[in-house]
Amino acid sequence: MSLLLMVVASLLFTLLESSRYLMFGMMAVINSQTVTESMFAEYNVPAFKNYHLFLMDSGSGSGELLLSKINAKMQELGQENLNPSVKGFGRYQNFLQMNVTDSSVIRYEIASDRNAEPLLAQAAQVMKQEIGADLLEQAYQKITNVEDSCEKGEQTDQYLDGALDTLEQAKKAEEAKKAEEARKAEEAALKVKSVQQGFEAVRKAQRVQNAVQVVSKTVCNDWNPVNKTAVCKRINTDFISDTPVEESKIEIDHPMEDVKSAKSSPLLSQILSDGESISAKQIEKGDALDQRTLHTGNYESSDAVKLLDKMLVIQYLKKYTSNYRNSVALPHALKYEQEYILFGKYADEDNLKKMAGRLLLLREGINFTYLMSDSVKKEEALVMATAIAAAAAVPVAVKPIQMGLLASWAYAESIVELRTLFSGGKIAAAKTAESWTVSLPESAAVLFRPSVKSKTVSGGLCYEDFLQAFLALESNSKIGIRFANLLEKNLRLYAGYEQIKLDCMLTAMETNSKYHAQQAFLTFVTIQRLSKNGYQYEETYEFSYLGREDSS
Repeated sequence: MSLLLMVVASLLFTLLESSRYLMFGMMAVINSQTVTESMFAEYNVPAFKNYHLFLMDSGSGSGELLLSKINAKMQELGQENLNPSVKGFGRYQNFLQMNVTDSSVIRYEIASDRNAEPLLAQAAQVMKQEIGADLLEQAYQKITNVEDSCEKGEQTDQYLDGALDTLEQAKKAEEAKKAEEARKAEEAALKVKSVQQGFEAVRKAQRVQNAVQVVSKTVCNDWNPVNKTAVCKRINTDFISDTPVEESKIEIDHPMEDVKSAKSSPLLSQILSDGESISAKQIEKGDALDQRTLHTGNYESSDAVKLLDKMLVIQYLKKYTSNYRNSVALPHALKYEQEYILFGKYADEDNLKKMAGRLLLLREGINFTYLMSDSVKKEEALVMATAIAAAAAVPVAVKPIQMGLLASWAYAESIVELRTLFSGGKIAAAKTAESWTVSLPESAAVLFRPSVKSKTVSGGLCYEDFLQAFLALESNSKIGIRFANLLEKNLRLYAGYEQIKLDCMLTAMETNSKYHAQQAFLTFVTIQRLSKNGYQYEETYEFSYLGREDSS
């Protein structure tokens, strides 16, 4: 009977110990997951509240990457989960006691890794829940053909310079020609002087025509045809006529010189009115993420950001960052944040200058292309070019001068368009005769009249539309690292976060935890433990703010 009881007891305790062993394994898995996710629950509050981004600061505001601190905290938290201390009752006892012998981070991803790719991925994820595919399509349509128009805008400078160079060469040639004629006329005058007295006597005795023939024959036969023409003209002018005849000089007003001068003057002064101020904010260059050596994680690189994700990122930047025409009610180190992300200058004014220059180049290309397609405006430029070429005595330069006039015209139209954009208006994406503002004769005048703006088009493009178009053409790497730098500088404006660094903030990590538990029920059967080492467990768990999760 006692043997039977022993067998039954052994079977019962063995089953209990087996269940206990399985429970330890489940507890190890659950604890590893719970502890890892609990660490990520301590995200940076300003980053989430203002930008909907999850970032776990490994240095707790110290600006240092402290993985050892994370390891210690995970082990402490895991141990408390498995063996909680209950105040007033000592240590809580149960049959499922297990200890955490080690916790460590074996892989981790930092927010600034791969030019802040983790940040861009989170930004795209945020916008997937807020924006529809139709809105993305509309945004994409607005940015097409931007690169081609910018290239054509660069060509307008060549046309203008070519026309002005042609006129300058014609001017120099004319001055050289006049100098040569003056020299030859002076030589002729010396020869004429010797026969002047005889000429006066003949003039009194004979008719004027006979005097011309006699003197011309006497004086001109000894000179070459070029000199003969000059001298005979001098004789007829100075000695036959009572009133000298002077050639009339025709000067044609044109905008090319003024446009060339305007191109070398500050652009913002041409497009902003006196009442519009420019932000003086700037950030320190030496502490920027793209200027210092960064901590890096050991996660493998993920796939490149696709076009759809990039469009989502641009929409994210539109909503959560500011620009010249739209201020976001958040503390920010720079006022023109999107312009900084696009151009990377460390002062607001410098980024705004770059934006104005890029816009001007784009609009010059669009406007010049339209002028080349408008036969009426081309003919108007041709008429003026013909008159300019005739006045400069360079009839073969009509075509280059016409192109220079069209380039100047496109520049003037672009300036008034920029004034409209920077003041909050909209302009036509593609020009038509109805949306054209500046006439050719007033091309130069409008450059000095800041109040003159282009026609506003209700369904046109605004400043922000062009800004998004330029961002779409910028590389993901530049957008990412500049946004990360901007985010870091903005987060430092909050109390308690003055020293934080983006390259110390984690967005994903894989942890490894080791556990130990003692045997319990088998001791009642064998009187001694089967294994003094007890049970050993090891679990890894991966967590990412993007939802990447795996366990083993």
